[in-house]
Parts: sequence; C-alpha cells; structure tokens
Amino acid sequence: MKSSPPEFQRRFFAPPAAIKDGMVLLDAEETHHLLRVLRLGKGARVEVFDGQGRNFAAMVEDPGSEGALLRLVEELTPWGESPLDLTLGIGLAKGEALDAVVRQATEMGVKKILPFISERSEQVTPERAARRHTRWQRLAQESLKSCRRSSLPRIERPQDFTAVLTGTETQKLLFWEENLGGGLQAILSQPRPDSVRALIGPEGGFSPQEAAQARDAGFSVVSLGPRLLKVPTAAVAALTLIQYAWGDLA
Repeated sequence: MKSSPPEFQRRFFAPPAAIKDGMVLLDAEETHHLLRVLRLGKGARVEVFDGQGRNFAAMVEDPGSEGALLRLVEELTPWGESPLDLTLGIGLAKGEALDAVVRQATEMGVKKILPFISERSEQVTPERAARRHTRWQRLAQESLKSCRRSSLPRIERPQDFTAVLTGTETQKLLFWEENLGGGLQAILSQPRPDSVRALIGPEGGFSPQEAAQARDAGFSVVSLGPRLLKVPTAAVAALTLIQYAWGDLA
C-alpha cells in the first residue's frame, strides 16, 4: 500500500461493480478517452478510482473498443480528502452556474452537495431535475480526475429549501447578502466543528422569510461582504474560507 499519490497522471473512473477479481472493465466513455483521446495501448500504466475512496495502480490488459480491460497492480492508500465533513446547499440557478459550482465544490473537498428550490430560485420539472442530476454526477467524476481526490461528493436531487434546513451538522451557516452585520470572522475563529452545512442562495438570494426560517432551524446567518457575488463566486468564496479555517486549505 502506498501512502501518497502515485506518479500517474492518467486517471479513470470505474464504479465498484466494474472492479472484480483483480480486473477493471471501463465503460464506453472512459474507454474512448483511453484509446482515442490519450491513445494508450496494451501495457500502459494508469490509475483507476471508484469514487468511494479506493484507488488502484493498473495496467491496460486488453484495449478492446467495447470496453478496455485493465489489470490491477496494487491498491493505493486514499488521499486528497478534507478532514472536514462539509456539506454545501446551493439554490438552483439558471444556465451553467450550478455546473461550475459542482466542479468547484468537488475540487474544494465538499462531501455532499444539496441543490434546493427556494422562493427566488429557478423552478424545474422532475424530468429536468433528473437530467441535471445526471449531468452533475458526470461533472463531479471529471473534476475528481483532475483534482486528485479519492471520493466523489454525494449529490442529491433538487429538494425544497425547508428540506436542507434539517441537517444534523454541528455548525450551520447561511450566507445572505442582506446581512450587513457580517459575523463570519467570529464564527470561523472558533475551534473546528465535527461537521458544517453551508447554504448559498440562488441568483436572487434568500428572502427575509427564508433567512428567518434558517435562524429558527439553528443556522447562523452571515455575510461574504458588501459586494453582490454571482452564485459560483459566492460558493467558492464561502468554501475557501471554511476550508482555510477548519479544513486542510493552506
């Protein structure tokens, strides 16, 4: 077992079910990337991860076009995971804003992502919500390859705002641009909590009623400063501050 990331730069995702008896069968998309994009062949050494904390050094055994077969060389010790159990709740936003948030949250070590529907967020049908959920999972897998984490964040399907207020985390933060009192610095100076739930609103922000709801549910309502930030900017700013104070950033 190795205790640090290997020298391999080529990472491939395979779900646990595709790893069996010392072999790994890549799906069509990962096989295309291996054969057509990277142009790797039999004998090439690569890295495989299952998104649940397991990493392997592997070698291409059979570069079949229907699914490349890899032979496991050794299992590697997990790496790249933050010591902080961090959950991000994010209001549904239009366009590709949430795509960017999913990528950035994966890179920042978030353990769980909770998209939610609030008063001022985008409203989506169940069918569209399902499609977007599938896309977010794929984007997280892609981000995991480049940021060298060992585990995929758990991404829930969009839910109502009230549902994301019920977490059991020991520290709960709601970022609200209308909170002129700030308050974040004092909270982040406290000892690291066991777990954190951070909520970022949609493009229109939270309503006063939602902020009051969050307070009643045990959230500290804080601000990221005097400027209005786009959803992806607000998310990465909040995650950076939290991971710097309580996680493993810097």
